[in-house]
This record gives sequence, structure tokens and C-alpha cells, in this order.
Amino acid sequence: MSTTPPLNGTNIHAWMFEPVPANNGDGFLTTDGLEHIAHHKYKSGTYTYLDNKLNPIWQYLTELLPITLAPNMVTTIGGLHCAIAYALIWYYSPHFDGAVPDWVVFLCGYCSMAYYTLDCMDGKQARRTNTSSPLGQLFDHGFDCLNTPVYIALVSSFTMCGRSRSYLCLQVCMQFGFFMAQWEEYYTDYLPHATGNFGVTEVNYGIGIFTIINSFVDRDRIWKSRMEDIIPVTLPPTIAELELRYFAVIVSSIIFTPIMLLSLYRVMTHKKVCDNHNHLSAASTLTTPLLIAATPLLLLPDSVVLNHCRSVSIATALVFCLLTVKMICYSMANMTYASFQVEALPYFVVCAWIRLDGNMTEVGTSFFLRYLCLWYVGRLLNFARRTIHQICERLDIFCFSIKTKKVE
Repeated sequence: MSTTPPLNGTNIHAWMFEPVPANNGDGFLTTDGLEHIAHHKYKSGTYTYLDNKLNPIWQYLTELLPITLAPNMVTTIGGLHCAIAYALIWYYSPHFDGAVPDWVVFLCGYCSMAYYTLDCMDGKQARRTNTSSPLGQLFDHGFDCLNTPVYIALVSSFTMCGRSRSYLCLQVCMQFGFFMAQWEEYYTDYLPHATGNFGVTEVNYGIGIFTIINSFVDRDRIWKSRMEDIIPVTLPPTIAELELRYFAVIVSSIIFTPIMLLSLYRVMTHKKVCDNHNHLSAASTLTTPLLIAATPLLLLPDSVVLNHCRSVSIATALVFCLLTVKMICYSMANMTYASFQVEALPYFVVCAWIRLDGNMTEVGTSFFLRYLCLWYVGRLLNFARRTIHQICERLDIFCFSIKTKKVE
């Protein structure tokens, strides 16, 4: 069975419409797609220096887990840590710009490190219990996708950088970068997670440790300092007047640019893409995520960014997560991923309506943004439920428990 993904964009169905799913539309995966998932083999990347150092610790911690604990439950428990962190930040800083208690910042730093540790243990638990399956990869990467906006909220817990386009810029850069990593795997069968000896392990633990350090310092004094008061040299007026919190967020956003360009280069020069002359087709699948990334930065007015930052952030995060999780599934299933994702249409319509309707009140804006968030929560849960059900049926496994094999 071929493991080469269908390079889309060669006909009208690849631009807007995707294959008809199996079971009379009861799921999102086709019959052939389920077969590809059943035979899918994950190709892990190379370990970094820190990966090699921490691997014995992860293995030791895995050995402490009950042998009856399903790997997906390990992933879910890790994800719950991030949910707790996000909920606490939401409670103490509804718009990502308020002061958060020291203990909350400390706990959030711990939760991010605990999540990544458990994320590294779930695969080891799967091998330990002999329950490795493609569903585990979907769960693992799906939770990584969902927790990407949590890390942005984590940054806001000590920088207080909300209610700004710079905050939303960092979010969409990080989420678009994550999408591009899955997009690269879709076309190359390889998911990059490190460049040399620096990768996701260093980033995740680095964010956690840095957050914990910030729980012991005067965050308000440090992060609200102007750049001209920090750097003892003459700076351009635009930079000199910036507060450190916004300067740091802008620089962090810029850092994602070379990472995304490297991903683009690797796909465009990959043998499969070059041999099939599908450069335009591959690039076209980035259209919808690019439009989503641009929308909160260019389309929404300043008043919406200022007064509804949380709702805009969640709505953008959810539509990004839905399309990214779909890309992860379709990559494993060897299915065509349409260039224009119809699922993003409600997001574009609501944002355009808010922008163009001069009679839209604050109450109306809040209502439509919150309804949009609820809509995408439902769509994401529906996609996850139906897809997991299809995969579990095909592989004859349970999602959150270890299925006892029948003795013949």
C-alpha cells in the first residue's frame, strides 16, 4: 500500500471538495483512508541533546504508571494540566493583560512542564503495554495542537501583553507554524521537531522554567519598562517607546518566520513534490490558514481587539485547531486536503460582518464572537468523536482503556 499522500489542487474537488467519507457519511474518513491509517507507521525525528538526557527519566516515570493505564489516558491527563493552567489565567486575567498571582504563574509553569513530560511518556506507555496504534499519534499531536494557544496564554500570565495585536500576532504565528509542521508531514511523511540540538523539548521546558522564574520577580516593573530605559543606547523612536512586554512578543513572533520558511523550502524541494510538479498544489493548501492568521491582524478594528481579545483569541485558536487536527488525520489517512476549507467560512463571515457593519454594538459583537466560539467547540468535538469512533472500530481497540484480546 502506498504511503504517498495525494497531492491536491489538480482538480476542482481538490480545491474545495474532499472525498466522500465511509459509512454513509457517519464519519470524516473514507474506507481507503481508514485502511491507510491502519497501516500507518509514524517516523519519529532525531533526538536532541536534552532529549537524550531526559529520556531515562521519562522511561523511569513511565515504569511507575499502572500497567492497566491506557496511553491515551496518559496524554489526556497531561492535557488536563494545560486546561487547569488556562482556566486559572482566564479567571485572574480575562483579557490576558491583568496581573496574575505569583502562585498561579508558578503553577502554570509547572503544568506546562508536567504536560510535556506526560506527552513524552504516552508513547513509552504504549510500547510498555503493547498497545501502540495510529490513534495514539492522533491523540498526541491533537493535544499538542490544542495546547498551542495555552502556551500563548501562559506567556500573558507574566508579560500581561493582552488586548493588543502583538498578542494575537504571536498566537497566529505559533499556530500557523504548528500547522506548517503537520503540512510538511503531509507532503514528506516526516514531522520535524528539531533543528540540530534545539527542538520542541527545549522550547517546552524552557517556557515552563522561564514562567516559574517569573513567579519570583516583580513582573509589573520589569515587563512594563520601556526599551529606552533598558538598553543604554540610542534606539529608533518606535522601538524606544515600546514596553518590554510588547517588544518581546514581537521578537518572538518574528522568530517563527525562518522556521516556517525552512518548512516551506523542505516541502517545495522534496522529491515527491518536484517529481509530480505539484508546487502550486502544495502551496495552495496553506491558503485558508494564511487567511485565518491575517484576519485578526488586518480585518478586525482596534476596538474589537481591545475589548474582545479573549473571544477573538479563542475563536481563532479553535478554527486553527480544527483545520490542523484535520490535516493530521488526513496525512495519516492519505486523503486529499482541500485548498479552501469550508469549515473556516463562518469565521470569515462573522469577522467581516463585525468589520463592515457600522451599526454593530458592543453587545452584538460580543454575542457573535461567543457564538462563533461555541460553534467551533461543537465542530471540533464532533470531528474528534466521529473520527476516533471510526478508527477504534477499524483497529478494534478502545480509546481510553486497554481492550482485552480474545483468546481463541
